[in-house]
Amino acid sequence: MRNNRIFALCFRLFSFVLCLFGILITMGAFSGRINWSILLYYTTESNILVLIMFGVLSVMTAVDLKNHGVIGSVSYCERLSAIVALAITVTLIIFWALLAPVMDRGGLLSFYNLQVHAVTPLLMVFDYLFFAEPGKLKKHDPWFFAIIPLAYFAQSTALGFSGVRYGGMFGEPTRFPYFFIDFDKLGARVFAYVLFFFAFFMGLARLLLWYDKKRSRRSPAARQTRPGRR
Repeated sequence: MRNNRIFALCFRLFSFVLCLFGILITMGAFSGRINWSILLYYTTESNILVLIMFGVLSVMTAVDLKNHGVIGSVSYCERLSAIVALAITVTLIIFWALLAPVMDRGGLLSFYNLQVHAVTPLLMVFDYLFFAEPGKLKKHDPWFFAIIPLAYFAQSTALGFSGVRYGGMFGEPTRFPYFFIDFDKLGARVFAYVLFFFAFFMGLARLLLWYDKKRSRRSPAARQTRPGRR
């Protein structure tokens, strides 16, 4: 199944549709009142990255299916796929560890909430671990992986101090999207949270790099050149 392009294409298209559906529901697209500010949350932005990634992977899989047949490699953009998988894993972990405990039970178990905070992350992680060839990551890649969360911190900080207000998903409307980067309440202590999360993220990145190398050693055939992408 790992090298079956029909299976991979079906999985990626299904994941693309589910991811898109989760984003649209979260934005309120089906309720008649779109909340554009939801696009400023890390959850939504990381889900959009996954949506784009599944779109790219689906197109590339479909092209190879048409040109080279059913059986063959379905591994593409491995390093980029790893970056997106790790970015959405942060969404999964931080939400369920820090944000879920302060949410009401009804909203916590709603379809859209489970979709963007659990289903989409798991689909992306599965795609990377199942389809991506091992041995593609470089030893310096964890530093590149950190670009996404650090860029989000810079974005939310700049928007917050410029006066943009978030919709108050976890309480009253606020200038900052999450309590651990709320300068109004925490002041300089925000940087302590940032350092902690940075260290945690780098730990995850190093773990992923170690796992990739371990898989590569176990699967030497996966590193061979694939004539005709078969």
